[in-house]
Amino acid sequence: MTQATTAEHAASEQGFPDAIGFGFAELVALLNLVRGEASTASAAALRIEAELNDDKVLFAGASSLVARGFATVEAGGELSISGPVAAVTHALSTATRRMQIDLLTADSVDNVITVDAPEYQIILQPRAYLTWFAMAQKPGLTSAEADFWIMRKHLQENPAGGAGIRRLEDPSAAQLLLKLVGDSWTVGYNTTEPQDIAEIVGLSDADVIEKIRQIRQDQL
Repeated sequence: MTQATTAEHAASEQGFPDAIGFGFAELVALLNLVRGEASTASAAALRIEAELNDDKVLFAGASSLVARGFATVEAGGELSISGPVAAVTHALSTATRRMQIDLLTADSVDNVITVDAPEYQIILQPRAYLTWFAMAQKPGLTSAEADFWIMRKHLQENPAGGAGIRRLEDPSAAQLLLKLVGDSWTVGYNTTEPQDIAEIVGLSDADVIEKIRQIRQDQL
């Protein structure tokens, strides 16, 4: 099989499943279909940037995609994708915003990456064995509302926990921290500089969504 360099077939109108699991090698293969700055930035967000130019990983990923029915090989040897797999690839290769959401409990930290692209908004969650699960953003919500929905669900299930969100393209690495206190929200901001975090207390859902819009830089 020759190295695939172009993505064939736009995503069809096929419904997006609840979640699609991809191994890291499969994501390397998909990101290599449409190489560019957005794909490289998405690879960095998924912690696989170093593997993008590894031919062994690329071919292993391509073979796995074909074996699972996620891709086919065209007559010229190029990889062809369609449907939800093409939608995920298109989102990662055209993304303009990647948000990392950290979900904390007393003894664990889970990460979620939300990806905004011109045509698609997707959510990626890591799992065991370097696997990422991709799913469509919750319909009917703006991206800021969808980010808040993830954080709120975690904190409602883990009221003693916390959550944080930051834009990965922001060189300041500013992070909005969120916790549930009684029936209202408390937020604070964290940066790379060590300092005491000033808290803003007594916020409503709408207040928090506005803070998330600001950290997302939705106005830019």
